[in-house]
Amino acid sequence: MITECQITASGGGKPPVGVLLCLSHGDSASKQPAYSGRSPGEFGSSVRALLAIAVIVSLHFALLREASADWPLVRGDAAATGAVEQPLFAPGEELEILWTYEAPDSSFEATAVIADGVAYVGDLDGTLHAVRMSDGQKVWTKKFEQTGFVAGSAIADGALFTVDYNGVLRRHDLGNGDEAWQFDGKSEIFAPPNVYEGLVLIVTDAGELVSLDAATGEQQWIYTIDQPLRCWPTVVDGRVLVAGCDALLHAVDVKDGKELEKVAIADPPDSIPAYSDGRLYLCTAGGMFHVLTVKPLAEAWRRPGRGQGNELHAAALSDKLVVYGTHQKQVVALDRATGEEKWSFAVRSRATSSPVIAGDAVYFGTTRGRFYAVSVADGAELWQTNVGGQFIAAPAIADGRLVVGNTDGTLYCIGAAAKD
Repeated sequence: MITECQITASGGGKPPVGVLLCLSHGDSASKQPAYSGRSPGEFGSSVRALLAIAVIVSLHFALLREASADWPLVRGDAAATGAVEQPLFAPGEELEILWTYEAPDSSFEATAVIADGVAYVGDLDGTLHAVRMSDGQKVWTKKFEQTGFVAGSAIADGALFTVDYNGVLRRHDLGNGDEAWQFDGKSEIFAPPNVYEGLVLIVTDAGELVSLDAATGEQQWIYTIDQPLRCWPTVVDGRVLVAGCDALLHAVDVKDGKELEKVAIADPPDSIPAYSDGRLYLCTAGGMFHVLTVKPLAEAWRRPGRGQGNELHAAALSDKLVVYGTHQKQVVALDRATGEEKWSFAVRSRATSSPVIAGDAVYFGTTRGRFYAVSVADGAELWQTNVGGQFIAAPAIADGRLVVGNTDGTLYCIGAAAKD
């Protein structure tokens, strides 16, 4: 119950308006009305106005959720921001697990992608799953022998693009999972594919950045370094930005694969770089968090941290903050402009499930099977659940719902609890 006047902002921290809620508490019949000196008619008009505002607020959040975009790439959009404006729940609503989907005797480590109300995710034993977002029912599954999926996928041009840990890129029919073509990268692949203007981009442990025609699978060009490439290829203004185990960030022309420039970073990367407003945000395996300008490639600021291990991490971007998980058992939010820490949220295990932002909340999981929602503004805990297993995959959000896989082979869907 709200006990005092509050200004409640709607939608993602950047609302067009604020709503003033002023509600009294306790038994109103036994207390002096706050509207002393007004006539009963004026009091009734004020109450009706407040009720009308409450209805508008509820409709506003409902429309935001219904207008939710798809999540076609592993971090939601081409800039890998890991953020959407629409919230999962409105003021007065509670979060809950809406449904679960099981992959028996397997594990989910890859992040799902979502389009047209269906989530697509591969498991560690080589099965692709298409699951309906509305109720968690299977749409189709497709099994591939002697392989598995540890990286997320991509959806573009009505097709699903997957990579397995043996280094095979495939194009699938979204309707049934049938394979249209495949490309053997002849090396392990740990980063998801990206799709940009009819091209599929992948990176391999052999140090190759490969561009292929999305329709035919025909190779367009290869860019090579002498160390593994495990960083998602972010595309900005026609430049593919990819960090390598040579501790360099490379800018490559997306049209022909020619190197444009490169800049040193502290260590090999372990992240999916996020982009916004001319800057790239990424973490290294040594724990250094870098922010670099894109044109030209140059460091804007850096923040040291503890080594991050082998998992692929990613930051989420709000309009003012960059939020990411560390192996120091905390999630931190930094000022995007300066790198100043704004808040940190301590957990009891590593936050390996990269955070995402929906509205005014940050969502992430840990290696002890806890899943959290915290406030973007100050890191205050909003909700948590403990389901066991480990959350290594990052969440994906669409249709006002969040899906995230667990190493126990369960796909969880989280959203606003149904009203009685």
